[in-house]
Amino acid sequence: MKLLNAAFCALALPLCACMEQKTVFFSESDEAPANPGQGFASCSQTPRKDGIMPYGVGYGRYDWADFEPEDGKYDWSKIDELIENYAKIGLPVSFRITCANYHSKKPYSTPKWALDKGIKYKPYNWEKERQNPKSPFTTMTRYTPYFDEPLLIELHARFVRELAKRYDGNPHISSIDIGGYGNWGEWHTHRLGIPEATEETRRKFADMYLDNFKKTTLVFMSDDAKTLEYALRKGGEFPRVGIRRDGVGGPWHYRNWIGSKKYANVPDMGEIWKSKPVLLEFIASPHKQKGWSLKRAADFILDNHCNVFNDCRHFKSTFTGPEDAEQVDRLRKLVGARLVPEKMDISADSRTLEISLFGKNSGCSKIYLPYELVYELKTPDGKTAAAFISSADPTKWLPGEFSARDKFEIPQNLPSGEYGLYARLAHKGGIFRNFKFAAKETAPDGSLFISKISK
Repeated sequence: MKLLNAAFCALALPLCACMEQKTVFFSESDEAPANPGQGFASCSQTPRKDGIMPYGVGYGRYDWADFEPEDGKYDWSKIDELIENYAKIGLPVSFRITCANYHSKKPYSTPKWALDKGIKYKPYNWEKERQNPKSPFTTMTRYTPYFDEPLLIELHARFVRELAKRYDGNPHISSIDIGGYGNWGEWHTHRLGIPEATEETRRKFADMYLDNFKKTTLVFMSDDAKTLEYALRKGGEFPRVGIRRDGVGGPWHYRNWIGSKKYANVPDMGEIWKSKPVLLEFIASPHKQKGWSLKRAADFILDNHCNVFNDCRHFKSTFTGPEDAEQVDRLRKLVGARLVPEKMDISADSRTLEISLFGKNSGCSKIYLPYELVYELKTPDGKTAAAFISSADPTKWLPGEFSARDKFEIPQNLPSGEYGLYARLAHKGGIFRNFKFAAKETAPDGSLFISKISK
């Protein structure tokens, strides 16, 4: 047995009768990979190509009226198009559907035909100081239903059942926000000019998703603390859902979060991220205008183990200067999981291959999509001659050190020759692209070159 250090890692490790051993070291890359299901959300129907942020999710926010233009007749084209557009580049999608939208491009978020059936509703407008006579978007009258209306609950529950029939378990969807209730589906009625619905009604809106989506990951807006507690524990499973908070960055959000009086009845809220995702949204322009600290916002995002971060289109372009750039770079690299391989110990003979991987997750969260660690022996022309699936589960690699130790049987019919040994984090369904390691040795396709092996 002989030990080869990193200086000799390019030399081939022979598969002979005697056991040979090599240790390979890796160098961390400065890159922020756009890995599937994490990082920044591209809030666009088509993938953004500006290169500003590492976009790992396509995110759509829609109105109920977009999908049910007539009573009982459905048009799912917007979601189907979102899925198709991001599938082309190997990324998942996420979305929310609302019944009231203060920023809607049309008067009705709840279909007009539904209101015409007798649902009580209220017109509302933007604040007078924000209206521009030349812009119909700011002067448009919009209409919101009163959420306690029994007919609204009945019709929207029917819609969500049909939504679940079509999309529950769709492997292209990383998560779905539990929307429906409140302004923007954020579980409050701020700016709508109507009172909050009863706690019983709010639970009914949550149940529309909880009772129909059994496979796809659901995410609940955290503004409604009482219904959040209900959704987290329904069915005896904790956590039943992930959590989401929009518009973070201001002092109010820091005061009203984990550990505060508002969430006193959700004692395990800080543990949710270990099994379900935490999604956050940051509104850049108002934050800059009010002089709030970007560092404090970045600390909040990272300390709360954010997995997907909505940049609201203007994030990086709003913040300039060395201090701002440093915080933007922190978020680029650390939101989600950042898997840094440090070294591998490899032992091989003519029959077995033993590999021990050591590294660290320097990100703030973990992988939530179904990924597995795969080792491959490739021929000089790049074809896979043999593949081995690790017993390690990379979705369990929380921030901090990780390791994987495996022993594989070498196929005895493997032709003699020289092979490249690679590792990759592969999506189990083969739908999404490889989850890239943060190492300089990582190839463009996300695979990590380890060593050459001769047989």
